[in-house]
Amino acid sequence: MMVAAIGFVSCQKTPDLNQLSSDFVVATSLDKTASFGSYKTYYISDTVINLGGSGADTVLTDANAQQLVAAVKTNMSARGYTLVSRLAHPDLGMTLGVVKVVNVDVFYPGWWDGYPGWYYPGYWWGGWYPYYYPFSTVYTYTTGTLILDTYDLKNAATKHQYAAIWNCTAFGALGSSTSGNTTRAVNSINQGFNQSPYFKAN
Repeated sequence: MMVAAIGFVSCQKTPDLNQLSSDFVVATSLDKTASFGSYKTYYISDTVINLGGSGADTVLTDANAQQLVAAVKTNMSARGYTLVSRLAHPDLGMTLGVVKVVNVDVFYPGWWDGYPGWYYPGYWWGGWYPYYYPFSTVYTYTTGTLILDTYDLKNAATKHQYAAIWNCTAFGALGSSTSGNTTRAVNSINQGFNQSPYFKAN
């Protein structure tokens, strides 16, 4: 029985990461003193900030980035806000950024680790600490974070600051498909607006 159990564990297939990363976790926050209905116009750049990039990679301008910006514009239009140029003194300023992090974990399960009724036979290797484990498993996975911030530009002169009045942060594991990751990011932006019914001009 013990041999069969060990064989089963050692032959387990690593789960498909795309199945583990079907949706991002979306969190939103707001400045409760802000009057969202008092703002009418906004500005957002056609580029996405890559917070983990370097050199030319700090700003994303490809088709995937354009999909994220388009999702923001669509939601803002549906909420009654009008997109204007940066020089037209918009009421709101919005920034969109992404972070991509590669994570590496090493798992040392030990010998018969977790099996009921068994203990670690350290005496097999002399009982020295740290114990020698006969095998280990290395997992590499990529996580992504999307950050959408909204700033009050209308009252910046009187308040002497650019106050952040709304934030949407989405994060989760990234799959191997770029288009799939982009779709999840777009869905996260939509979800952020859906769970913020107060964010509207009228």
